Amino acid sequence: MNINVSGKNMDTGAAFQSHATDALNGVVEKYFDNAVSGQVTLEKADSGFRVKTRVALSRRIELEATGVAHDAHAALDAAIEHAEKRLRRHKRRLKNHRTSITEGEAADVMPVPMMVYASADQVESQGQVEDEADIPPVVAELAYDIELLTVEQAVMRLELAETPMLMFRNASHFGLNVVHRREDGSIGWVDPRGARRLT
Repeated sequence: MNINVSGKNMDTGAAFQSHATDALNGVVEKYFDNAVSGQVTLEKADSGFRVKTRVALSRRIELEATGVAHDAHAALDAAIEHAEKRLRRHKRRLKNHRTSITEGEAADVMPVPMMVYASADQVESQGQVEDEADIPPVVAELAYDIELLTVEQAVMRLELAETPMLMFRNASHFGLNVVHRREDGSIGWVDPRGARRLT
């Protein structure tokens, strides 16, 4: 697996790069044979250093993990340990439910436009006055792929990536659903079809 190691406004050094490459390759290859690529980023944090890792396990599945420590190598080890826990949990679920990591690769994907709007804080910091009726300015126009997944697959994807939410088409009824990370750390599932059962 090709791994890119970089520092955010700092030099990583040969020893850190070698440690990062060996450690990330070792943990990923332990669980998955055909990971696509990896990225390790080192940056200064309030309490020392922060290391962020991102691995593309397949075209559509990414694993993200973060570690923070007083020493750069310790922060890397914390991120690798976090990544290994997620990989182990994901692999166990795949075995228990007899699914495949590549399941969903050929699944129906519905690309939809996604707009990113400036927050009220961003508008104020730029000295713009926001009228109550006005829509905030668009910061970016992106694409969002909505995949056909089971709820279980969606939860696994959310746990692997450190994203707050995932929208998907439910494989059992093809309707739009959302899984999201709640403030207490648990995962919520929103299925609008359930609203009919509540009334």
